[in-house]
Amino acid sequence: MADWAARTQFPLVDHYHGMRLDRQVSELRPGEIIVAESDRRLRREQSYGYIRALWWVWFADDRSLVSVPLGAGDGVQAVVRSVSTPDALFDPELAAKLKPPVDAALRKARLPETDRVIRDLMLACNPSLLRRHRHGQCQRLTDESIPPAEGLKLPRHCFPDGIVYAVTEDGKAVSIAFSHRTGFMEERIAHIGVATAPGYRRRGYAKTVVSAVVAHVARAGGEATYGCSPDNHASIVTARSVGFVPYASSLILSAPDPALRT
Repeated sequence: MADWAARTQFPLVDHYHGMRLDRQVSELRPGEIIVAESDRRLRREQSYGYIRALWWVWFADDRSLVSVPLGAGDGVQAVVRSVSTPDALFDPELAAKLKPPVDAALRKARLPETDRVIRDLMLACNPSLLRRHRHGQCQRLTDESIPPAEGLKLPRHCFPDGIVYAVTEDGKAVSIAFSHRTGFMEERIAHIGVATAPGYRRRGYAKTVVSAVVAHVARAGGEATYGCSPDNHASIVTARSVGFVPYASSLILSAPDPALRT
């Protein structure tokens, strides 16, 4: 892209990921895969019960950053040289090749080895892209006073400080979208999760609550991200209907936090 140096339409989301990945996204050039070591990959981050030991984000404009633990850079670099498309991030063989150098760095730091692979398609939305939906009665939740419908759980980790909106029927929350506290740009970035009780799907409720969370952060001039499995077509349709557009593909090799072991 000739205008790669121009800021994207999601400068806040870019900055957010730069803070989380410990490398300025503005430094990346399309077509390059940058491997950067960071001690952040050896620490559990706020609101997450695991360590993101390797975090690879391949942005939609072809910028690509792999954040790895100290000491894993050379080994990971040897693997990523053969990768040419973001689709490779969803290939199980790639994760298997990346695991040995990452695990070696974790062992050196006296941490558990990676035990899980997380693959996400990430989408983003800003105030100008947002399309509101108003199906059902939607309201903000700040506590557990409204019980969930059968098959749905309240995002208790988001109370009282996170952003939670629900569609309610018969005194129960039947569809919920939420953004928890991450410790980074909490008033400007919403990283959205959504769930709808089985008996209330296909009514537009998920679109309503997701758009409500985006609208909440947009009132402060913020932006939102939405992650889901690349083969979760229903979730992608929900996000796109609200105004989300493709932002990046993500591959994470996670390790358990030893402090949380019982």
